[in-house]
Amino acid sequence: MKIRGDGFLSNTGQECAKELGIRKSGELQALEIIISKFRDFASAQEVHKQETEEDRQKIIALVLAVRLLEITEAALLIMRSGMSNEANTMFRVFLDAYFIFANVCNDAFFVSNYFKSDEAARLKLLNSVEKHDSELFKKVNEYASATLKEELKNKIAEEQIHAFNSYAYADNIGCSEIYDSMYRITSATLHTAPRSLEKYVVEDGNGIIIEIKDFPHEGNIPNRSYDFSYFLIKSLSALQELFGYSNAEEIELMICNLNESCKK
Repeated sequence: MKIRGDGFLSNTGQECAKELGIRKSGELQALEIIISKFRDFASAQEVHKQETEEDRQKIIALVLAVRLLEITEAALLIMRSGMSNEANTMFRVFLDAYFIFANVCNDAFFVSNYFKSDEAARLKLLNSVEKHDSELFKKVNEYASATLKEELKNKIAEEQIHAFNSYAYADNIGCSEIYDSMYRITSATLHTAPRSLEKYVVEDGNGIIIEIKDFPHEGNIPNRSYDFSYFLIKSLSALQELFGYSNAEEIELMICNLNESCKK
C-alpha cells in the first residue's frame, strides 16, 4: 500500500483535472455565470449615507456580498482543480457567511447585535489566554487584568450580548434544516473528522486500505457547485429586495436555467 498520484498542482494533476472534464462541466459554468450576475448587481449599488440602521444594513450587506463572492470564487478555483474534499470545506464556510448575510438583509437591527457578538468572543479569548503563562501570552495577560475582564463581563450581561451562534443565525431565517443537514455534513472536512478521510483511500472487500489517493477526482463537485449556485441566487434575491428591486421572475428564471444547465 502506498500513495498514488502527484498531487493537484503538478502537471500530471492539472492534466488529470482536465481529463475528468470538471472545468467544462455544466455546473461550474453555471456557477461562473451566477457569480458574474451577483457581482454586477452588488457593484452597481451605492449607499450615500451612514446615518440610520437601514443605511448601515445596506453597507454591511454589501460587505458580506463581497465575502460571499470571495468564498465562492475560491471554491470555483478549488473545484476546477478537482479538489473534491475541499469543495465541502468551502461550502461549509460559505454557509456560515450565508446565514449572517440573510439575517442582515432581513433585519436592520441584526447588524448591531452581530457586531456586539465580538465582545463575547473577546472575553472568551482573554479567558483562554489566562491558562498560559509562557512568554507568548505575557503581554496579553498583562493587558487582560481582572478588572478589564469583569467590566467586559458586566457589559455583556447588561447589554444582553450573545456570542456568535451559527445555529441561531440559521434558525432566525428558517434554515435550521440546512444547518442540521448540509452544514453538519460538510463540517467533517472542515475539522478533518474521520469521515473526511474516506475520500483519500481505496479499500478492498474487507475494508483494508490498499491505496491512498493524491490526485484530482470529481467526487461530489457537481453537487457542491450546484449548491453554491443555488444559494448564491438566493443571496442575490435577498440583496435585490433590500435595495428595492422586484426580482421574483428573474430569480425563478435563474434557478430554471441552473437546473437545465446541470442536466447537460
